[in-house]
Amino acid sequence: MKEAIEVAVSADELDRESLVRYIEDGFVCAQACAECATACLQPAGAAEPGAVQRLDLRCADVCEQTSRMLSQHGRYDAPGLRAQVELCAATCADCAEDYERLAADGPGAAERAQACRRCEQACRDFLVNLA
Repeated sequence: MKEAIEVAVSADELDRESLVRYIEDGFVCAQACAECATACLQPAGAAEPGAVQRLDLRCADVCEQTSRMLSQHGRYDAPGLRAQVELCAATCADCAEDYERLAADGPGAAERAQACRRCEQACRDFLVNLA
């Protein structure tokens, strides 16, 4: 039976400025996604939110989870951390595209798209630290 090799990086090894920027941008994006999802939910009594609202909620959840993961002190599983940050970047990109399509129709969509793009870029910048 092979032993799993754990690849970990300590919090001290991470670029603090990138980490702080990521956490801030991640929470801004998560808040914007959650606010939009709440505002866009179908009328009371609807069994399930539509596809756009599900993406908004997923984006908010992924951003919050990733931000919490990065804000904890200690040692990180580098491959797991990389996968989580990559998921966050991809989810924010998808959500930003939806907001950009809706920008002409709804107030606040352009600002939410920008928040998601900031978070996506912060994720991509942060991934450089894990290379």
